[in-house]
Amino acid sequence: MIEEEIKKWLTKGLNDLKTAEILINLPEEEIVTDTLCFHCQQAVEKFLKAFLVASSVEFGRVHSIEYLIKLCEKIDKEFEFLYDITANLTDYAIDVRYPDEFYIPTIEEAKKAFESAQKVKEFIFKKLKISERDLK
Repeated sequence: MIEEEIKKWLTKGLNDLKTAEILINLPEEEIVTDTLCFHCQQAVEKFLKAFLVASSVEFGRVHSIEYLIKLCEKIDKEFEFLYDITANLTDYAIDVRYPDEFYIPTIEEAKKAFESAQKVKEFIFKKLKISERDLK
């Protein structure tokens, strides 16, 4: 049985990843890359937070993927490899959402963000020893 708070973080992360998957499967000229990258960042953030909740680690209201990985790494050194996989994802938390720092990621960046989010999802689910079916 999965603790309810962990289940909620994972479910929200999966919903962000599903939204990104819908976008990545559109014809390239229709892909909204900033929105796709934002949802990938959000998915990774929520997956990492689920692991931290499962490990009884407090993290506050933070969007930094690097910071969350650092917290996870204190529990399990294997998290170190996520730094390379998730490079630049934190930028999509805020920078792509507002016109102040106007930036539209390329299709290649969006595809990389999606692949990163998928890899983090697989890694976290493996670490937690659960599958998506366990969330239902």
